[in-house]
Amino acid sequence: MRAIAFYTSLAAFFVLLPIVLSYALGYKIDYKKFKIYKTGIIYVSSHPAGASVYINGKLHSDITPMKIENVKPGTYKVEVRRDGFYPWERDMEIRPNMVTKADRIILFPVTQEMKKIAMSEIADFAISENSKIYYLTRYGLFRSELDGVALKKLSGYSDWPKNIIGKKFSPETDRLLYFDNYKIFVIRLDAGKTEPKGAEPAKVEEVFTSPDPIVDVFWYPGSNYIMAVSEKDIKVIELREGALKRNVASIYKFNSRPQGVYYNDDAGILYFTDKKPDAVSDEDRFLYKLELKDNFFNNMIRMLVKKETDEGYEKR
Repeated sequence: MRAIAFYTSLAAFFVLLPIVLSYALGYKIDYKKFKIYKTGIIYVSSHPAGASVYINGKLHSDITPMKIENVKPGTYKVEVRRDGFYPWERDMEIRPNMVTKADRIILFPVTQEMKKIAMSEIADFAISENSKIYYLTRYGLFRSELDGVALKKLSGYSDWPKNIIGKKFSPETDRLLYFDNYKIFVIRLDAGKTEPKGAEPAKVEEVFTSPDPIVDVFWYPGSNYIMAVSEKDIKVIELREGALKRNVASIYKFNSRPQGVYYNDDAGILYFTDKKPDAVSDEDRFLYKLELKDNFFNNMIRMLVKKETDEGYEKR
């Protein structure tokens, strides 16, 4: 009996040893196909944590963050669910001897928490870098903190365009420009400091009317000039306070409507698309850059001093 028990244990040891070692080294045995294969690992984490994980529709026993080891290589449908949140899902490919991660998953709540802030009827709004909200309403221009408190009326102006297509604060955030398809307006937010006592803290002024549809408008550093890009050209407008007639210079005329415009404030470079004058097709467009550095801009200012209109300027 002892001999039988000994040899039986010895046989079991040699039979089970490869199996145990295979699992320890990350291998699995498919007994139906008599095949040994290397396994992989799935790691899933979510925010918020505590979400259920389904692998090919089957619920796993653990919740996020969780790790599933000894997974057979292949493609699996992974679903992450939690009550009150939209589900997340993805097809994940598991590779041998590798960890496949589905981390940084954000589950968004089905019911978002919303709060009405300050004004109930507004034409538009803008948020400055110093964390202030400016409301363009039919009752005037107002300002508040980001949570809507400390509401203050800055101006009684209420004739806002029906279709505002862009808004931008000046580099010093003391002015806000906004524009529709043909007109550009500037709000001077520090008007009360320089106006007579009792004047409104903000002043709204129409600064330019374009004969062609406006594509975009940019601030030139210093808040004293703006660049208006229309479908036909690029104009620079001087913002002199109290000027009866503003100096305007057309610094570039397009051969076709620009499909893209970007201004790099730090480098003072304007990027845009245009086609060559002799281009056969409107699709033959190239990317150009216009460097508006100090030397260029100083020369342009000298031109503005001599000219009060934008007529007679050649393409540069």
